[in-house]
Amino acid sequence: MQQQLFSNTRVVNLVISILGAFLFWQAASLLADLTAGTGLHPMFRVLGGSGVAFVKILAYLTFIFGVLELRERSKQIAKEEQGFHFGLLPTQEQLVLTPEEVEQIKHETLKMEQKGQFFFVSSIIKKTCTQYRNDNNIGDTMQALDAHLDASQKQQEGQLETVRYIIQTVPMLGFIGTIIELTASLRLVKNFQKTGDITEVSNALYSAFDATLVALGLTIILTFLYHRHIENLDVFFARIKAYIMDNLVSRIYNR
Repeated sequence: MQQQLFSNTRVVNLVISILGAFLFWQAASLLADLTAGTGLHPMFRVLGGSGVAFVKILAYLTFIFGVLELRERSKQIAKEEQGFHFGLLPTQEQLVLTPEEVEQIKHETLKMEQKGQFFFVSSIIKKTCTQYRNDNNIGDTMQALDAHLDASQKQQEGQLETVRYIIQTVPMLGFIGTIIELTASLRLVKNFQKTGDITEVSNALYSAFDATLVALGLTIILTFLYHRHIENLDVFFARIKAYIMDNLVSRIYNR
């Protein structure tokens, strides 16, 4: 069900990205015409008013899609953060837990899930309690907790493969745009040899690196957003581990 939801969301995000990229390029091109002769003209010319339009639109499209993809993943983490607010584990100082109380924590977690409230932290608590009940060994329980968290974090990071691909693709699109422009410039050299007018050649060379400049700028922004998300992901899983270690595992008392 969750996978289907993400698939539907991606279709919506793709449509938004296509429309957003085209509208942004059009707006930049229009502003480039309106600001001709002013200091703002070079900026808008680079963003949309010159060069190979389809390359820039494609770069904007992939950038917007990557941002929306990160936004969906960030919303998922924010939703999972709510699991800490249910008081699933005791937080009183100097409190110890008996094996029976550990089992009761598991039952309370199951009751919450039966009400339709599913959170990652509750799932890990349930697995930790089950592991302790099966082995009655705190060391094995800690190892199982680390294994569950490590596997879950790798799964979350694996779902970011699309974003990583986009981060690598956007600058390549810029280079492709530059190659196309440089190739067009070389073709115009023949006209220069005939007419002696270098204007067309200079204009083509002037805009040859616009696509690369735009693509590199978008890559810098997207890379920053990606690493900020990875940071939030690391903090989230570290918080889960600290929460369960401090309030469950380290409190268990074997009689």
